[in-house]
Amino acid sequence: MRLTVNVAVLVTLAVLISSQCISGEGPIALARDPDRPIVYIEFDHSGHRDPVKQEEPSRGYWLRLVNNSVLTIAVRANSSGTSPEFTILPDKLVRRRRPIPRSGLGPREMPSGYESDTSSLLKLRPGMSLTFSVPEDHVTSQWYMQVPFEFDLPPVKTGVEPICFAPFAWEDIPAKDRLSAPAR
Repeated sequence: MRLTVNVAVLVTLAVLISSQCISGEGPIALARDPDRPIVYIEFDHSGHRDPVKQEEPSRGYWLRLVNNSVLTIAVRANSSGTSPEFTILPDKLVRRRRPIPRSGLGPREMPSGYESDTSSLLKLRPGMSLTFSVPEDHVTSQWYMQVPFEFDLPPVKTGVEPICFAPFAWEDIPAKDRLSAPAR
């Protein structure tokens, strides 16, 4: 069944691409909303959250991973030990490159993102979203986070499909909802 659906998606894309190339209409649109990225993270709210790790703050952000693509995406997910409806997505924290301040103080210590070898694969159909939460220190003015995802495509005979990342940065949080003080 899955193979049939994936083949149908690929055939449909091939027909659309061919017809657009023949008609001279230009490239095919992969985003449902052309004003947004094909996959993005959207701010929902900030506030109290039960820490997943002992060293985590008890405040955080609730975010939504949004599939704005015309294709299904797959993302790894875990439930937390604190609440079964509390979804955790793997996130990679990336330090922003900035000059060292004149005071000589180095950058703050960056926490580790969430990673797990025992996660479930969740599929988000086009237009669907998934709410998840991260501690407040996963997004600051000194670093941003990225959530990995893949397009749900049929297996290839040689090689592997790329892993993509949806970024979320300090500037994506409304100023009134930012919990961590920005770095000086």
